[in-house]
Amino acid sequence: MIELYKLHWSHYVEKVRWALDFKRLDWRGIDIVAFRKDEMKRFDCAQTVPLIHDTATGVAISDSSPIIRYLDETYPQFPLLPADPAERALAWRWMVTLDSTLGLNARRLGYTQVIMECPGILSRLFMPGVCGGLFTWPVLRTLVAPVLGTMLALRFRFHRNRQDRVYEQLEEQLLPIAGHLDREGFLVGHTFTAADLTLACLLRPLRIVPHFADHPRLQSLFAWQERLFREHGRDAAFPYETLMAAHRQKRGSVRGRVSWLSPDRAVPMGDAQPLSLETAGNDIHEVSRWQLLPALPAYFRLRWSGRIKRMPYVPAAWLGAQ
Repeated sequence: MIELYKLHWSHYVEKVRWALDFKRLDWRGIDIVAFRKDEMKRFDCAQTVPLIHDTATGVAISDSSPIIRYLDETYPQFPLLPADPAERALAWRWMVTLDSTLGLNARRLGYTQVIMECPGILSRLFMPGVCGGLFTWPVLRTLVAPVLGTMLALRFRFHRNRQDRVYEQLEEQLLPIAGHLDREGFLVGHTFTAADLTLACLLRPLRIVPHFADHPRLQSLFAWQERLFREHGRDAAFPYETLMAAHRQKRGSVRGRVSWLSPDRAVPMGDAQPLSLETAGNDIHEVSRWQLLPALPAYFRLRWSGRIKRMPYVPAAWLGAQ
């Protein structure tokens, strides 16, 4: 039995769930409290989510890509990494590259979108079981949203998305990948691997970011993701996606136009190649309670800033693509 310590909405956790299901391993999920992680403190490995404890071997390991490599080496049936050494190395580089770039930036922009449009979702993500779900009640989730939003902004630098060129970096990465998949169908070789699984999972937060979900040159990439979700029996939408869609439908608009990006700008194009990385990076900054009050203005600027303009809400063209 594999014990998976998880946050139910995490796209990194979904990587491990998908790998466990693909390899047909017995597992059970253990939900943790996001900001405390007390459930994981008995293990000697890094206290990051996801974390697995293999009760058969006694091994505890964290971070999604090392977990998948461990599962593939320990339980070789239904492999996710290619047998060919060169392709195996390439798949690994894709995994840690996507973990260190797409995964971090997509998380950053996904949370940004939630804060701008529907910050009450945050308590449902981070505090569903705290005090018996008290903080998910309508009034309390409105009151707690600025605290959670400020903490997240400090941890992930949402208030510096423009300065850090997050939108531009993602475009420059995803457009060549979309072109490669249009031609080849898979990131590595001619079959589904952990590299494809990683890309499909880490794209998920961008499904609620209109700049990418509606991008005319990325429609085939999201349609590719949808096809993999159907073929492998993955959730068509996470709860936060459903909540955001309902909020947008009710309001009739979405915060989607990035004001500092010219619609006719030239996007540098290169080949779809992974970086020369062996381990994945992270972007989490430690936050103390004393930083929260001075940082509240940054949250409200993000919440109400007009730099991401409103536009009519139209569901993305790739939704339900066959």
